[in-house]
Amino acid sequence: MSSSNDANNLDTQAGNIEGLHFPSLEEILQTQRPAPEPPLAETLPLEEQEALLYSVDDALKRANEGDSAAFEGMLDALSKLWHCQSQFLLRATEALANGSRNPSLRLVYGRTGVLDFFLQLISSKEIAESSLILHSLRLIGNSCADTDENRATVVNYIPAILQYLLQPELRQVIIPVVYNLCIDYEPAQSQLAANKIVYILLTLVKDDAFQGNDALIDHVYELIELVGEQEQGVENSPDGTISLLLAMTAAEPAQFCILANCTAAYITNTRFQDICISRRMVSDILSMLTRSISFDTAGSDDTQAIAQSRLKINQALAELSASPRFAMSYPLNSSLSQTLRSWLNSPEDQLQICACVMLGNLARSDEICVAMVKEQKIHEELIAVLNSNARGAALHSALGFLKNLAIASDNRIIIGKAGIVPAIARLWAYETIPQVQLSATSITRQLVNSSVENISRLLEPAEGEEAQSYLSLLLALFKRTDSIPIKTEMGRIAAAICRTLIPRYKAAGDCVLESLFTHKDIALPLGAMVTQTQWPVVRSEGWFALALMASTKAGSDAVVNCLQNIDGFSLIEQTLGAAEPPETEADKVQWGKDRDNIIILVQELLKDEVSLLTANYTQADRYPQADTVDASWKITMQGLMRRHVSKYLKQGN
Repeated sequence: MSSSNDANNLDTQAGNIEGLHFPSLEEILQTQRPAPEPPLAETLPLEEQEALLYSVDDALKRANEGDSAAFEGMLDALSKLWHCQSQFLLRATEALANGSRNPSLRLVYGRTGVLDFFLQLISSKEIAESSLILHSLRLIGNSCADTDENRATVVNYIPAILQYLLQPELRQVIIPVVYNLCIDYEPAQSQLAANKIVYILLTLVKDDAFQGNDALIDHVYELIELVGEQEQGVENSPDGTISLLLAMTAAEPAQFCILANCTAAYITNTRFQDICISRRMVSDILSMLTRSISFDTAGSDDTQAIAQSRLKINQALAELSASPRFAMSYPLNSSLSQTLRSWLNSPEDQLQICACVMLGNLARSDEICVAMVKEQKIHEELIAVLNSNARGAALHSALGFLKNLAIASDNRIIIGKAGIVPAIARLWAYETIPQVQLSATSITRQLVNSSVENISRLLEPAEGEEAQSYLSLLLALFKRTDSIPIKTEMGRIAAAICRTLIPRYKAAGDCVLESLFTHKDIALPLGAMVTQTQWPVVRSEGWFALALMASTKAGSDAVVNCLQNIDGFSLIEQTLGAAEPPETEADKVQWGKDRDNIIILVQELLKDEVSLLTANYTQADRYPQADTVDASWKITMQGLMRRHVSKYLKQGN
């Protein structure tokens, strides 16, 4: 990675970053610096100071040999050397720092107070000698390695450690110290994030602070990876952090992934979303997405990491583009919107997904949706995606965008004319990804709602299918799927068709209506609506549609077929015979709607069978067996009319 290039990249963003807050490292680090009282000065003869040094060396030697009591006088010796500001303190510190490389002594350093001594030392305002600080930091870093007990002590001194990043000669030791502190230790990661470590490290990289030291650079990026997505850190970071992230370039896929993941975390934060939108930085985020595609990771361990980073960037862009400010700053005629539109034709599925989601988030009003379809003809490019060999995620995104566009009633006929029905029919058979199947089914409902033209297209012969309409293919999906959401959605399609066609053409008759009821299973999806228990509103919609369908002669045959398939007569008996539900007012209202729709259904089914209404049946005749199917259902329905419907009709009068 070239950090000088990063500085140049930041310069090219000057128009975007003017007015953003970029606090200096001095401003950040010095305000975090603790200020404990310095030790009281004492004087000791040189010989005594030297003896103290020898006692430290001897104790260290004995400790390495396994003497558990070797450090008993260590803290006292170190304190005396510090208080008299002895020149031997540096040598003692270096010896102890070297000794801290022994894993068996790490807990000893912590439990005897040696670690705490050096933490207080680096926090003191009186220590100016960088060599003493360097060895103190070495000791602290080594003591933390894989030792959570010591880390718990050190985490409170993170600001004291970070302040020395202002001294270039100490940076090469501070970075490993901080790394040892927070690897696999969440409390330290949280504290570092709160202390703005991401902004600090990015600023140092931009300023070439680690140039020529690849090992140190690797540690820096690993630290950013460890803490960069911490919510507390994102919240506390200066506004300029997002600009620093977007200005960075990374030659290595691993480093790019770290920057991309961190950027994604920042732009899911509302403050940084607003900064990116208002400062016109969204195009820089799009560039990061295209950059992720440029890496040749075939056969490498980075392939999965790059894919995950692309996914995170796309998810973050989806959230960002959902902001109301995005639509105001990037209208349809903006260069960014045009870039996104060009991505609809990209062979890269992640670019297609990004374009569908972000442009789809712009389609929030009928006015914009109509402009997208009538003027820009975006729907044609989306239908081309559906007809392509795009992956499931891209198909799902394109379907979602088209569904948004089809909300505007003026668009439905245009989208239908563009050939969407054959395109989505292909996806009804997309068994490998149920979400695509569901979306392809859901948009069908959107298209047929209040649109006779699109219903007619659904009734046309399917491409490559002999004697089968597109509706036949849809009903075939209903029979073979186990998905309750798909079955319910198909019921709502049937309901939408009934609401659109029957009130218009029942009296006069119509070839479209006649064609509809040549599909003998057309009412079966409505049965799925009334038998499901998850959505009471959907259940009521199903009963209403069955009643509406039963108001036509051909439709009543389909309804009877449905009721016989789902044991619907028992369900009607159960619903009409139930007491009014006591739970909530909403339950009572819903129950009332179900009851009223069922009453209408029973009346419609029996309206041509008046002679049966006067028949006298006993209780044992509740569900009599008839010689024919027709006689059976008619007698059953008459019993329901006598026992329940008539009662409610009288109550209504």
